[in-house]
Amino acid sequence: MAASLKQQIDDLLGKLNPGAIFGVDIGAHSIKVCELSGGPGKFKVERFGIFVLSEAAIIEDEIQKPGEVSDGLLEAIKQSGIKSKSACLGLYGPNTMTKRLSVPEGSREEVEDHVMWESEQYITFGADESQIDFHLLGENEGGGNDALVAAAKNELIEKYSEILKEARLNVRMIDLNVIAVSNVFEEFAAKNLEDYAQGSLLIDFGAQSTKIIVYKRGGPIFTKELAIGGGLITEEIQRQMGVSYEEAEDLKTSSELPEEILNIINTQLDQQLSEVRKNINFYVTQGSAEKVSYCFVTGGSSLLPGLVEKLSALTAMEVERMNIFDSVKINERKLGQNIEQLSAISAVVIGLAMRKVT
Repeated sequence: MAASLKQQIDDLLGKLNPGAIFGVDIGAHSIKVCELSGGPGKFKVERFGIFVLSEAAIIEDEIQKPGEVSDGLLEAIKQSGIKSKSACLGLYGPNTMTKRLSVPEGSREEVEDHVMWESEQYITFGADESQIDFHLLGENEGGGNDALVAAAKNELIEKYSEILKEARLNVRMIDLNVIAVSNVFEEFAAKNLEDYAQGSLLIDFGAQSTKIIVYKRGGPIFTKELAIGGGLITEEIQRQMGVSYEEAEDLKTSSELPEEILNIINTQLDQQLSEVRKNINFYVTQGSAEKVSYCFVTGGSSLLPGLVEKLSALTAMEVERMNIFDSVKINERKLGQNIEQLSAISAVVIGLAMRKVT
């Protein structure tokens, strides 16, 4: 029997009542877990763990090495010292979707019916085979309400949830990574959110995907996930230099880059940022009157040399790295990590850890 819409809402985005959980981000490059204390304006990272996966353990959203991923999750949890069994799992990839819709005034049931009917037109992987949720953002200029709709394919949910169940964790909530990034941005930009909410571009540069989010009026109004990222640069270094994937990754992240490695990075960045620009331009040419004035980047690949400068030239905007630890407290001695790097790689998992359930 298909789950009711209320059950779908509880499962996918959860309720906003207190109840601590920890975030689980199973990415293509690494698995990250994070537990926070406090609340909006007072969040603090209490525990954090990371496990770096081997080459091709996950491709897009397909788990190629389930044993390694399961063991990696257990190792990340052990490293972090997290004792809780209640997790918020983040999902991403071609079998997920977000869409901002204008919905008419009406009862909760009427709004639900409208959202379900509208959503079916946008879910390319099949509405009947998906979990769907929405969250009302508030009134729009047309007199109705804006709703943020999120969907994920059942098969994807089951596949990633099984990894957590094998680790004897309770999947209390499932969220989408693009929404987690938006939530982190709201915390990071809280003091200036009124200005930034006029139109900000958020880009999360990951290992195998780059997420583009246009944030305005309380939430995303446009999201796009591209199958490009730092992993492709690593593969190109591996191919041209004739080294292993691990050696190529070390060369890419070295503090002193040889000129030939820097040339590979620059060439690949130019190609990938060209794709980013095409998608930003696509959004602009859709007749949108939504002005975007600010640009913030996060993700491990956002630390690649030259990325911020190249992106600034392409967008004609000042580009700023989203340092979440300007807003979220952290015990640097306890975590013992490069804080700039930790900030870049942890945006998604911190956003997941911010969620609350009953």
